[in-house]
Amino acid sequence: MLAAAFLGGVTGFGYSLVATPLLLLLGFSLPFVVTVNLALAFVTRISVAYRFRSHLSRRRVTGLVAGSIPGLWLGVAVLEAVPESTIKLCAGVVVMAAALLLWRAESAPPPREVRGAPLAAGLAGGFLGSSTSLNGVAPVLLLARDRAAPRSFMADLALYFVASNGIGLLLLLAEGALESDALAPAFLFWLPGSLLGNWAGTLIGPRLPELGFRRATLALVFAAGAVTALAA
Repeated sequence: MLAAAFLGGVTGFGYSLVATPLLLLLGFSLPFVVTVNLALAFVTRISVAYRFRSHLSRRRVTGLVAGSIPGLWLGVAVLEAVPESTIKLCAGVVVMAAALLLWRAESAPPPREVRGAPLAAGLAGGFLGSSTSLNGVAPVLLLARDRAAPRSFMADLALYFVASNGIGLLLLLAEGALESDALAPAFLFWLPGSLLGNWAGTLIGPRLPELGFRRATLALVFAAGAVTALAA
C-alpha cells in the first residue's frame, strides 16, 4: 500500500491502478477492495488538493464530480448483482486498456476540446469507482488528452478523488455494500503507510524525469492488470 501510494503521489493517478489488482491477487474480496481503496484515496488526496489548489480547473473538476454521481450509483448496483469473477476479469482488462491508452496519449498530438467530455469522463469514472475502485481511469485519460499541465493534472485529480470517493463511500453505506472490515482494521492499519508513500511521492515526483517514470509506472500497471485478468 505504501508503494501504491508512492506511485499515486508521483503520478497523481497510479494508486488504485496498482493497489486494486494486487489486493485482488492477495485474495481480498472485491467489495473489500473497493471500500478500502476509496477510503484511502479519499484521505491521502486531501493534502494534495489543498497543496495544488491554485492550479485547479474548477469547470473541469465540477464536470467530473457531477458526472460521477450517477456513475457511482450504477457501479454499486453492478457490484451487488454481477459475479465477482466477472468484475475481476473486467477490472484487469480495464487496467491494461488504461495503461495502453495512457501510453499512447503521451505521444499523440493534442486534439480539439469536446463539449461535455468532463461529464462523460466523470460518469465512466464513477461507475468504475464504485464497482472496481478504478475511478481514476477515465478522468486521467481526459486530462492526458487535454494535455493538462502537471500541477493542474494533480490538482484536478486530487479534488475529484476527494469528492467522488466521499460520495461513493456514502452510496456504498446506503446500499449496504460497505465492508466494515475494510475500514477497521485494514484502513487504519494501512493509512500510515499510505500517507507516508503519498507524501514521499509528491515530494520526489517533481524531481524525477516525468515521462520516463510515468512510462515505467504504466508498464507495471499493465502487468498487474494482465495478472489480475488471468487469475480471474
